[in-house]
Amino acid sequence: MGLFGPFVYKSKKTGQKYWLHVKVKGNSKIFYFSKDPANAIFDLPWGYEVVENPKTGLPFLRKKTSFGFFPILKPKQESEKK
Repeated sequence: MGLFGPFVYKSKKTGQKYWLHVKVKGNSKIFYFSKDPANAIFDLPWGYEVVENPKTGLPFLRKKTSFGFFPILKPKQESEKK
């Protein structure tokens, strides 16, 4: 899953494989899953996890709220350090 090839997720409900893609629009990035492996990205974005819709079996990304016992800490931006 991302070590030697694109990031792939197999649905637990349907058994279908989905590859992670990114689309850049302006300053924002849109991450989505597709059945097409062409141009898939290799890693999950930092601070996100894959969740599966229980009704449809489609995967999506959401931000992690914690990591074990510790909250997720974002690295400080250059403007925040001053």
